Amino acid sequence: MKSVILLSLLLVTGLCGCQNVVKEATVQKDQQEAAVRVYVDSCWNQHNMLMIRELMTNDFKRNLNGISVANGHMELEAYIKNFIRAFPTLRIKVDDMIQKDQQVITTWSFEGTNTGEFAEYLPTGKKAKVSGVTLFQFNEEGKILREDTYYNELYLLQQLGYSLQPPNME
Repeated sequence: MKSVILLSLLLVTGLCGCQNVVKEATVQKDQQEAAVRVYVDSCWNQHNMLMIRELMTNDFKRNLNGISVANGHMELEAYIKNFIRAFPTLRIKVDDMIQKDQQVITTWSFEGTNTGEFAEYLPTGKKAKVSGVTLFQFNEEGKILREDTYYNELYLLQQLGYSLQPPNME
């Protein structure tokens, strides 16, 4: 009889413990996904850079197609502002999100009209639309530590009217 009671007690304790782990994982997932949505909507779509310090770690890094483009809050803010200057009407829409552990993977689409200088390129007045994938890594406190974004830059430039020139082989 004692062993049945002890076994029942262990089973109930184990089930309660599992429920807490599931609840914690769900809260973490919801917080991370919410942070990504706030980052996209506030910083990119509404041009509100105040959220960067709230959402990112101090040693945040952003890579684009494997190349480092921003280290820290100030560089990220400058990077976003350059894009907004080039595409003042830009809108980024998060199409899908997958969360696992300390990572969130998003697929997204970008639309905008190029009415400002884009890197070294003069404004074309043309509309562009591209899709991409971003991997966000979070720290234990729920802040974004790293962002790795991938999209076809050539396709974006082609929509703006630019093309590749064949190399001079002489």
